[in-house]
Amino acid sequence: MDVDTQIEGPSRVPKPHELLWFSDGNVVLATDTYLFKVHKSLLALHSSVFRDMFELPNVGHGDPIPGQGDAGAASEAYEGVPMVTLIGDKGEDVAHLLRAVFGPDYYNRDDDDTPLETIVALLPLSTKYDFKVVRKNVILHISRHYAMTLQEYDALYIKKAPMFGKARNQCHFPLLAAAVTANVDVLLPGLFLACSEFSVREIFSNTQSMPRETLCKLVDGREAMAYVKCELISFLAERLRRYDASGECLLETPCLEEAYVWDIGDVVIASLGDVIGEKAADNYLSPVCKGCSSFVARTIDEEREG
Repeated sequence: MDVDTQIEGPSRVPKPHELLWFSDGNVVLATDTYLFKVHKSLLALHSSVFRDMFELPNVGHGDPIPGQGDAGAASEAYEGVPMVTLIGDKGEDVAHLLRAVFGPDYYNRDDDDTPLETIVALLPLSTKYDFKVVRKNVILHISRHYAMTLQEYDALYIKKAPMFGKARNQCHFPLLAAAVTANVDVLLPGLFLACSEFSVREIFSNTQSMPRETLCKLVDGREAMAYVKCELISFLAERLRRYDASGECLLETPCLEEAYVWDIGDVVIASLGDVIGEKAADNYLSPVCKGCSSFVARTIDEEREG
């Protein structure tokens, strides 16, 4: 037996997509797994990249498309119809994009049940091919689930509702990767904050396919947030001292004399939503009177918002 013989499986041949194959289509888009027979006019209407591509005389004649980088390359015709190969794009991802373009009911930015894989596919591809309307809708959809202000963050943290068909914490890293790839700066602060609340091990595990710069920003942000949270809690005694000086403590033996901060190490791994007024006073300060506790909670909230 020839032990050096290498057996290879059959290569996968792209097949026509069962839905995105229109009999009157006049261009075929080829990917690794699917062929899509669609209409040039509609693609050109929604995408400046495809509009410029179709204006070139060599599309469908086997030559590379000049000036398009890795967006696409012309190849032989398919059953008499010009065919363009979308280089580097997965068939399933392109299907999500084309269904959003050719089927308006497929993607609704107000529908929180839109699958995560659809959102993750649409953001980079709508950017790459300049589908402005699709891109704008996806960005708006994602932004509804990530905070731009502390008040929005607290509301989302308390709610903890599922999104895109999954638990919130399963969405953060895939969406961050998509936003980084698509250069959507407006989404990055909320996504970086959400991802920074994971452990270092989880951050490294979930950013392996992302640029090193993204990992560095996440780790730096996590350290900065840990410092801020620890600072909020470590000064609990100083806040209590200010209140005690006013003589308003309700106990005969002032709370300050016996109060202490505990479990401060847990603050490092706590979410920002856990380091909030009353909750922080209850979790990290030994039992004190109602007046002292309320004062400490108020000062935490004031400094947190500042």
